[in-house]
Amino acid sequence: MSRNTRHIPLLLAALLAPACVEEVTVPDAPAAEPVELGDERRIELRFLRLDAKGFVQTLTLEDIKQRFPEKILRETWLLDMDLEPLIRNALLTLIATPEADVPQLPRSAQNMWKLLNMTAKSTSLDGTSLAPLIGVGEAVGLGPATILADLIAVDPNEPIITVDLTTRAVIDNVVSTHPNAQLRPGPVDAEHPDGKYPVAPGSLPVSLWDVVTDFAEMPKRFGPTEAADPDDPDHPGFIGGAFKFKATTPDFKMVVKVDLNALPYKGLDLTDGTVANVNSTKSQILSAFDFTRDDWMSIEGLVPALVVEEMTMTIDEDKEFVASGASQEPAPLGDSPVWQKPRWLFERLIAEVAVARAALIPAHCTEYGPKGQVDPPFIAVQACLGQGTFVDGAFDPDAAAPESWTSIAIDDSVLLDSPPPPPSYFWDVLLEVAQVRLHDGGLDEGEGDISFTLKQVPVGTTVADLVAQIKANIQNNPPALSAIAELLNENTEGRADFFYYVPKGDNPPELQGDWLYFVTAADIENDGDGEPVRPYGYKKPGFFRDAKLTDKASEVVAIDGDTSHEKVKIAAGDVLYMLDDEQRLFKLAVEDKPAPHSIALTVTRSR
Repeated sequence: MSRNTRHIPLLLAALLAPACVEEVTVPDAPAAEPVELGDERRIELRFLRLDAKGFVQTLTLEDIKQRFPEKILRETWLLDMDLEPLIRNALLTLIATPEADVPQLPRSAQNMWKLLNMTAKSTSLDGTSLAPLIGVGEAVGLGPATILADLIAVDPNEPIITVDLTTRAVIDNVVSTHPNAQLRPGPVDAEHPDGKYPVAPGSLPVSLWDVVTDFAEMPKRFGPTEAADPDDPDHPGFIGGAFKFKATTPDFKMVVKVDLNALPYKGLDLTDGTVANVNSTKSQILSAFDFTRDDWMSIEGLVPALVVEEMTMTIDEDKEFVASGASQEPAPLGDSPVWQKPRWLFERLIAEVAVARAALIPAHCTEYGPKGQVDPPFIAVQACLGQGTFVDGAFDPDAAAPESWTSIAIDDSVLLDSPPPPPSYFWDVLLEVAQVRLHDGGLDEGEGDISFTLKQVPVGTTVADLVAQIKANIQNNPPALSAIAELLNENTEGRADFFYYVPKGDNPPELQGDWLYFVTAADIENDGDGEPVRPYGYKKPGFFRDAKLTDKASEVVAIDGDTSHEKVKIAAGDVLYMLDDEQRLFKLAVEDKPAPHSIALTVTRSR
């Protein structure tokens, strides 16, 4: 955003627009001379107020692009968009892919489609330790789907991996572990000295920059990212390739109403003794917007339905097959190396889904025998979860077992081509099956990275909810409010060290009168990139009664909504001392008032 300090401020120009005046050319002022040690200068400062009540400003998309610095756009946070509806809709869209269209998907996406549609009846157990169940079923006249469905406590045609569980696991393990889904950029302040702000878990932080650029940076921001700790693995990302999402129409506009003093505060640059302008917006920011009115801000021109036109989701797999566990220890998850893998890998994701799925299955044992009457009854197979264990080679279905510990006991009289599956946790069983099925079609280990592109995926948030979230977040974000208000009132000029202020007439008597405010970092003018034109170099902010700066006269007093400036109330005869940003000492002697809403100071450089 460019600043031309010789222009009448935008807001003032709007207020004076009906008047017709001749153009006046202002000659350049002569260069100011630095104040030398011992120099004494008399300065007069005036306080002027031009209150604009309910001033309406409309900002189009082009206004925002051209007049906001990129830094401000990036730091103006609008909302943390909950990704759960989007991820769920993406998975549902993949599941709903017609079977006839599945062969057109990449091989790994086809296999992911199979996993999401996997039921006890459709699951192929070939190549897994559960394959002997096929022979067991034949021996006792049952299909392996029956035993597997009973073990999981589902209908044979019910999906084993549900969308809800998978959605939650993707958010918790893939999305929330990404560095850029944990912290977002924002303005530097005392609570955020690094300019990093936490993101709501499972959310995608959205800034004004994302809106005006149609979310073009999403694949880069949420793609592969280096870990902050060099000893940690890098995150592979979860958005790859395409991400097309446009939230605005060409008619987009943001309309704001403000109540503020349109004129700058007059201050003093101690370096050369010149009068400077301090933008009055920031100190009024808490009162500039009337939040009791719903129309303090309106946002128009958003698309009627928030839909991601195209997105590519990615989930990486480990380069090697991850073995399932075979031991109850260490509790409560067992000894599979999957628990040492990064949470965003496919294998760890499936294990987490299986843990969540197991929590929904009650402890039980189911017995199976051959068809027909046998006397005494013959139990050929026992499939148990959460109870039963082998004791000295014999299976005791009533023995205690850890939660989700899975045992399948087969009578010695049942002849099998291969031994029955060993006892293990439920998640170890599902981890093996999922890994084997992911590589159907001849994919080698390390070639099963999942990548699927979906189109027309609903975001899951209504436009009304989106606008409400944006307004609420901007209302609670003073830097964003300042950025918007300053577009109306760009009037900083010079390098003031302090400025003069007269409180409004409705303040209590003790706050009435003349005040000096010491500048804060927020008062320093920004350049076109939104960066301060000078550092905030004040080592000892405030006003003091003695030259040694041991007796502070100023304090942070709440006046007209301002709670950030060091302030001191002054009267004729007062003497104050202060340091400028180059650590030079100045003496300020308050003289008799030259006029109402004016002060006179004799300023002497003492050191």
